[in-house]
Amino acid sequence: MYQFLVALSLISSVLAAPAADLVNNLPGLTFNPNFKHYSGYVQAASTRYFHYWFTESMRNPGTDPLVLWLNGGPGCSSLGGLIEELGPFHVSNNGNSVYLNQWAWNTYANVIFLESPAGVGFSYSSDGNVTVNDDDVANQNHNALLDWYNKFPEYKGRDFYITGESYGGIYLPTLGVLLSKDKTNFPNFKGVAVGNGIISFPWNDNTMIPLFYYHGLVRDELYQNVKKTCCNGNIETCDIDNVYDNTPGCKTIINRAFSAADDLDPYNLYDFCYLSPNGPGMNKKQFIKRMIRTKVNKRVEWAPKMRVKRAVTNNDADNTTLPLCAQEDNTYNYLNRDDVRKALHIPTSLPRWTDCSNSVGNHYHTIYDNMTQQVNTILAAGIRMLFYNGDVDTVCNHVMNMKFLSDLNLSILGTEKVNQLWHYQGELKDVNVAGTHMSYKGGLDFLTVRGSGHFVPEDRPREALQMIYNFINNKDYSTAVPG
Repeated sequence: MYQFLVALSLISSVLAAPAADLVNNLPGLTFNPNFKHYSGYVQAASTRYFHYWFTESMRNPGTDPLVLWLNGGPGCSSLGGLIEELGPFHVSNNGNSVYLNQWAWNTYANVIFLESPAGVGFSYSSDGNVTVNDDDVANQNHNALLDWYNKFPEYKGRDFYITGESYGGIYLPTLGVLLSKDKTNFPNFKGVAVGNGIISFPWNDNTMIPLFYYHGLVRDELYQNVKKTCCNGNIETCDIDNVYDNTPGCKTIINRAFSAADDLDPYNLYDFCYLSPNGPGMNKKQFIKRMIRTKVNKRVEWAPKMRVKRAVTNNDADNTTLPLCAQEDNTYNYLNRDDVRKALHIPTSLPRWTDCSNSVGNHYHTIYDNMTQQVNTILAAGIRMLFYNGDVDTVCNHVMNMKFLSDLNLSILGTEKVNQLWHYQGELKDVNVAGTHMSYKGGLDFLTVRGSGHFVPEDRPREALQMIYNFINNKDYSTAVPG
């Protein structure tokens, strides 16, 4: 009977999936995919159309869970997440070659990469209006998923998880509240996983100066000056946003402290690569940093300026001989090839793809600066949550997450001690320590990923795959994934 049901599910999948969206011949492939993938559009509002790229599971698409991935910004494309982080298709050779990511999340799950909101990537608004706020995006993502189910009805009853990073710390909890209340359309909504998410703007600001100080980036003289002048001698309890605006002399010295990592990669303090710091690939990181720093109208003065994206030209001397980390424009060049756009069913009328949209970012209205209410609502509905952080990211830092979770006043499972270690492939050797983890009563987990920055599936891909597999399957995070 079981084999019959599985066979029936697979037949249903073939019959239900939209043939017009099937990607038959992706240019540049250096391997033969053992899974199907689809690219097309879903309607999110009367004039809003979101582009999706759906990769079926390599293992068993007929029974494996369904996962949504959202990049943040606000205004950045989830195709960046697909090609540069957790998707199966990674690009090299200046956008000419596509190779298999051996740690792709669709190894064990069916993954939807949704470009949201309209104006991001290949998504568009038919009337040209891309102004949006947090609640609009949540509602439109919900609508987009409903329309996606119209195209793929066989997935409607599948276990469903929503995941993402960065401003996904706003996108995912606000969407999660809607999904948790819509039992008719999402009967098996099971979990939310947020990576390096901006779940509390105040805590992110309040923890940044101590984080810089203890990483040796801020001199003791400046640290003590902020502490004395702005924080009544206690920087740990200081309301940085308030004193920045209202205490004479604080704006200048806080700006100085917040600029401590500007000559480093604030997304990964210990990352390095032999590339030009003025290269166009720095655009995405500067965009997200600018959005996170200014969305609550704080510190506009020191937000970094955007560089204009450009394509790699013949003058960029033998970029194919550079290490892959230095080939910064692979994604941009690849997705703007005419043959790639045709294969992905992208209308020729749409402009060139960019990783992040200035138009969306500049017209985006942030409503929420803290996700406490949304997280409590999701947990109360019995939906499991995972918050994970690369521990050397300073843009959305792990201390912010710890403070935010502490404020929820949930009971920590286990005796009070240092955070428990989790290991890659269950190994106990020091070299395979993947990070730390802590679990709370009510279905909430917090993980750090050792040595990773803001983009965990990119910086620590094998650990990220093990982490998400064990979260979905509710296993110990040190459990090795199936071979």
